[in-house]
Amino acid sequence: MDKGGKGNVGALLPTSLAEGWLERLTKFYLIPEGPFLSNWESLMVVLTLISCILITFMAAFHFLAPWAFIICFFIDFMFFLDIYIKFHVAYLQGGFWVVFPKEMALHYLGSLAFRFDVISNIPWDVIAIGWAGQPEESNRSALYVLALIRIAKLMRAIKIIVFFRRQEKKLHANFTVQILKFASYLITLEHSMACMWFAIACPKGKAESCYDPSWVNPSADTYILSTQLVENGEFVAGLPTLYIQSLYWTVTTMTTTGYGDVVPHNDAERAFGLFAMICGTLFHGYVSGTIASSLSNMDSRRVAYQQKMDAIRQYMTDRDMDIEMQERVLDYYDYMWERNKGIDVKNLFEDMPSTFRSEVALSLNNAIIDKATIFKGCSIGFRRHVAIAMRLYLFTANEFVIHKGDLGLEMYFITQGRIDVFSDDTTTATAVLMEGAHFGEFQIILNNRHEYSARAVCNTDIYVLLKNDLAAAFEAYPEDRKLVVTATEERYKQALASRKSRGVGAGGGGNGMGPTVRSTSELEEEFGMAGAAPDARCSNIPSMGGSRARKMSVVPSLFNRDSNRLSGLAQEGIRE
Repeated sequence: MDKGGKGNVGALLPTSLAEGWLERLTKFYLIPEGPFLSNWESLMVVLTLISCILITFMAAFHFLAPWAFIICFFIDFMFFLDIYIKFHVAYLQGGFWVVFPKEMALHYLGSLAFRFDVISNIPWDVIAIGWAGQPEESNRSALYVLALIRIAKLMRAIKIIVFFRRQEKKLHANFTVQILKFASYLITLEHSMACMWFAIACPKGKAESCYDPSWVNPSADTYILSTQLVENGEFVAGLPTLYIQSLYWTVTTMTTTGYGDVVPHNDAERAFGLFAMICGTLFHGYVSGTIASSLSNMDSRRVAYQQKMDAIRQYMTDRDMDIEMQERVLDYYDYMWERNKGIDVKNLFEDMPSTFRSEVALSLNNAIIDKATIFKGCSIGFRRHVAIAMRLYLFTANEFVIHKGDLGLEMYFITQGRIDVFSDDTTTATAVLMEGAHFGEFQIILNNRHEYSARAVCNTDIYVLLKNDLAAAFEAYPEDRKLVVTATEERYKQALASRKSRGVGAGGGGNGMGPTVRSTSELEEEFGMAGAAPDARCSNIPSMGGSRARKMSVVPSLFNRDSNRLSGLAQEGIRE
């Protein structure tokens, strides 16, 4: 047995014990919802839809083209192959996948799915093959009987319903599943109705079998309202025209009450018309209601967010808040909606086990951590601890990220946008930092104050690691602490040496960075990346309107439980 879970299983692969091509074809197992079975079931639904269309069309319109029969027999072969594959589908028992060939086969044999597959795939065609060896006049009759007998295979259409019901049970199913479901239902239903409408008028699919009067052969008193399709025992229109006329009546009757240009002319046609109108009303009503409900549920977050905005707006009005401040608050929440669509990201993964949540955090933030040279060689546990503590902040244009001389409480990782670094003069940038740069480690690890100021040139996304969170990671992983501190001290020495070589003072007190940094190696030593030219443009980040640029926290934390603790970054924003 394999333990329950997908992992790398789910593909059409033999067991590792298989020897030779025969065992490879017979000793394999498939995991439900694995990649192979998911694609295979989708393929079988498409083949079922094609089968339903061909079977009804061939029987109703006396369509006996050889290629149509070839396609039908190929689909039959695929359904028999589907039965063979289902004998090798694993099933869960006590939390484990049962993958033994005998047990899988017995499980399928005892299921309702096996009974349905056998009944829907019985080769009824064999019954009609005996008529094929007759004179040529009778051969077409035999083929027509063959086409009629194949109508029993229409029960395969139940597979379409079962497939989409199973897809809708998945919580991650999207609106596309609903669209595909209704499209499949609509095609199957209206095509079948069109074939039945024609078969009622012409039971054998030939002109001589058409009733008089009928919609293809109307009586004289209604001739003006209808199109004459049969004259002198022959169709005056081709097969495409006959099908389009039938489909036209079906669609207009099932969606409305028809236009009166194609009308029933006998009791059988009138009775079928009533049936078609009732089916159309029920089906299209169901489709419209389901789609409306789905669209309403898709917009539920917007409604909830709008209610929150109304409450905030009312509160600010009641407290007589300054108009400019009201605009800033409303613009903030507008941009919050643009970024996360009302999703409460800070509590999004709170119901996960802590170990799983840390793995999710690492998968999201691992690429960012990799770019920090001081974390090279750290253990996976330490990296998980750092990843789960990282927070995403957004700085808008012209807002300061740090100020020279401030106590460093955070380390910053730029993921999008541009940051200009200044020394004493805030008009000339001494360095330009783009995506991949990081800074602040000298301050939170070596307890230095910021020796420069940094300002966002455009909307910039920055991941922030708090000093307290890093200290907690150091306490949990003391060996990694030694690696990080040693790497930071080495980088700081290199930065100091680089500044001295340029004749620039340095020190924990913050004597400035001096002239513009031009050397690639200097930028790498100081900020972990090569930087960019002073005239480099920002990434294509949408700007936020408002009376003035401002700084905001877009995603406080995906994983941190202490959402009420203000970081030094937020405190700087309050002081400003």
